[in-house]
Amino acid sequence: MKLDQTAWACIDAAAELRLKTALGLDRAEWVHDTVTTQSILNETDTVENVANLQFCYALGGHEIEILRYVSGRSWHDEHPLRGQDYYQSHTGFHLDDGEDFPVMKGFPLVQESFTLSHTSDFLTNPQSRGYRRRYQYRIHELAPGTYVKFIKRIEPNG
Repeated sequence: MKLDQTAWACIDAAAELRLKTALGLDRAEWVHDTVTTQSILNETDTVENVANLQFCYALGGHEIEILRYVSGRSWHDEHPLRGQDYYQSHTGFHLDDGEDFPVMKGFPLVQESFTLSHTSDFLTNPQSRGYRRRYQYRIHELAPGTYVKFIKRIEPNG
């Protein structure tokens, strides 16, 4: 497992540009993906949601993510900073292949998601090594306004 993602939530496209500028990444390359997930909120409610995602890899191995939920309920609906132009959503850890999710006793699971579809070329192009990959992730609240996301890759033949 490695800590390799910092994610931000933005209220709209204008806020996304303001954030990119504030981070000095407004001229960097960004990968876009619209993802549909089946999610379980607070371990009780199953919902489908859609988010617009952007990823930047200009910082030498540390991924910057910008996300904006555009449909359905999500854990962001209860985020204490919701409504601001932009705010830090979570810190993310990608799990190693075959690694199990860590046990997070005492830290509530606010959302568990299983991706259903993606639009990025990396995940939809038959020539890409990520073709047809899906993801499962779990987001835990560490303290009010502080969240950690564990990300598991699910390979199509794995």
